[in-house]
Amino acid sequence: MKAAKLTSAYSLLAWGALYYLLGWLSLCLDGPDIRTAFIWLPSGVAVTAFLLSAKKQWLALWLVLFIARLVLGLTFHHTFHVSLVLGALSLTSHLGIAWSVHHFSRHYDRLHKIVTWTIATVVFSTLNALAGTIWLSSLAGTLQMSWFWLAWGANVTGTLFVTPPLMGLLAPGDKAARRESLLGVCLVFAILLATLFIFSDVPDRGDNIALIYSLACLPLILLTATTVVCGNRLASLAFILFSAVVIYASWRETGPFYFARLTPEESILLAQCYLSAAALLLVFIRAQKTNRPGDGRFQGVAYSLDPESGRLVWEAHADPRLSALLAPLTSREALLARVPDAKQKQQMVARWQAVAQGQPVTEPFRFSLALADRPPVSITERNMLLMADKDRPVIVAFWSGERGSLFQTTPQEEV
Repeated sequence: MKAAKLTSAYSLLAWGALYYLLGWLSLCLDGPDIRTAFIWLPSGVAVTAFLLSAKKQWLALWLVLFIARLVLGLTFHHTFHVSLVLGALSLTSHLGIAWSVHHFSRHYDRLHKIVTWTIATVVFSTLNALAGTIWLSSLAGTLQMSWFWLAWGANVTGTLFVTPPLMGLLAPGDKAARRESLLGVCLVFAILLATLFIFSDVPDRGDNIALIYSLACLPLILLTATTVVCGNRLASLAFILFSAVVIYASWRETGPFYFARLTPEESILLAQCYLSAAALLLVFIRAQKTNRPGDGRFQGVAYSLDPESGRLVWEAHADPRLSALLAPLTSREALLARVPDAKQKQQMVARWQAVAQGQPVTEPFRFSLALADRPPVSITERNMLLMADKDRPVIVAFWSGERGSLFQTTPQEEV
């Protein structure tokens, strides 16, 4: 128990230190006339920290990050009460993003989780910027709309392109996804060299703009290849190196995103949009790669239930051997008859009733299922929702299983 508490304390301190470090870096990239960062990297750190931490640790994590934010303000001689209020608003918005991902995501659907995270980032960043603008405007006596757009853009882009690589580096993953190879290492070096080459020059008025922006797509192509070929950690490392070069080049007023007619902050803003789009592209590719069928690591099946007739229909594209096992279960009663535990039967019926009444059911439900010629197996029902089929309401549920379950063929069944 003491070791677990010590590990938790070290983890909180590490998140606080990383938040401070990237906050210091963001404020060093600050404009000369304003004390609000054009790029706010700690937003991605905070969201990642909340996503990777258990809910019971959120309060302690919030306090640690809040202290780091106050220390950051003192380091740069910011007004204390301004840092106090803006830090509380910012961290609360980051907590809201993490809460939305946990609460609204379909646990079986990674793509839905990404969309939820993206929408929550935009919504909570807007609320944070709006609340901060109202408070600062009341202090200044004039409307501070320029601060609104600056804060909104910095938080949105900082979250969108910092969270994915941090999640890829730090989130626990399975051994099958860790395929760091010589080809992957070569791709990382190729990304770094290509980015350094493309972003080291200052565009001239006589340069071919179309060619310049076409070259800016080369690192994205290499990053896509790295995401497909390598595991999450090596791909995330490649993206971090790529991002560091892009931000540094834009800050030094070099690379395709700097023109003489643009101010330094506008150049950095273009770079942030570029990095955010790249991060979203790669995170969607990663989700598709993780969800690909037939990888032998994770499989699932869905069924639809007519709440009035009790008719049960299984997913048409399930594995043939799995379909053969589930084919006899054509009704609600037939499925319940295969659940040995009486309490689990009651829970299953309660879930059906709740969904039929329009109540959301998102918590995973684990139960045992006994089929002919097989010992009872453990099934996890990841999610359940109410849909319409030919103007009739149907309940759709999603089952999943790990290696050795109903969804994994035994050696005798393998071809």
